[in-house]
Amino acid sequence: MATKKYTIFEASDILHQVGELHNSRIHIDYGTGEKFTSGEVHLLSYVVNNPGISVTRLAHDNGKTKGAISQMIKRLESKDLIRREGSPMSDRSVLLYPTEAGLELHAAHKAYDTVDFGRAYKALVEICSADKVNSAISVLETWLALRREMYD
Repeated sequence: MATKKYTIFEASDILHQVGELHNSRIHIDYGTGEKFTSGEVHLLSYVVNNPGISVTRLAHDNGKTKGAISQMIKRLESKDLIRREGSPMSDRSVLLYPTEAGLELHAAHKAYDTVDFGRAYKALVEICSADKVNSAISVLETWLALRREMYD
């Protein structure tokens, strides 16, 4: 497969489209009997992987406003997937933690993505090599870290 040279705009547009497709608003049953959006389960996963994270940090790391994150947190709280605790460092700061139900959904989501994303990954490595796919993911991970640093 020949390597195409992309303009900055083309690369930006492709990254945007991939993100939008992955973070669709389609509700999916990840194996728990309830339906959630990709955005909801990935936000929950971020909390699971970063217990005690603040709404401000969660918004920053996910490139969203605090208002947008707060709305998603309220939906996840109403479904008993996330709980809030006051910060011992500040009376005004709130920290987020997964509940048992949140941990169960997170595990179901990981299993679902392993199969669902695994199918796409398998098809992709038939077109590109596994090394190229892993290199692309590594580049995206570095890009993500750089973008987060730029907005600190």
